[in-house]
Amino acid sequence: MLMGCSSKTETIALKKPVTIAFYSIADCGECKAFKKNAIPYFKKVFGKQVTIKMYDMDATSTKTHYDTAINRLADFDQEYYGMGPFIDIEGYFSYLGYRAGDEEAIAKDIHNAQYDKKLTSTLEGHRFSYKSWRNSLSFSYF
Repeated sequence: MLMGCSSKTETIALKKPVTIAFYSIADCGECKAFKKNAIPYFKKVFGKQVTIKMYDMDATSTKTHYDTAINRLADFDQEYYGMGPFIDIEGYFSYLGYRAGDEEAIAKDIHNAQYDKKLTSTLEGHRFSYKSWRNSLSFSYF
């Protein structure tokens, strides 16, 4: 009998492609962990359904992109401006911060948002909703 370990990750079907904008700071440990763990995970579970854009928050050219993302949010506290990692799920919501394993909750939230299901409570303290997305909800996600 042959036995062994498996790291099989199931794919997640989405209604439409999603773009994840990842804003990182060069010396940020959480940013490095997100890049190492979460980005490969998203590529694996979403496949060609995901586009990942990476921005260096230390670069002045990133400020315009970052400010645009922040200004779309309904409930962002400016006290957190410039902190990373900042993960923007374009069209839906954003997250600030990262812990190993968060990628699974983020992936589930993306799926749930597209299928009008309740978002997970796992990251609710780190999630900021888009003004336009929150206003279009027929029931509360938060």
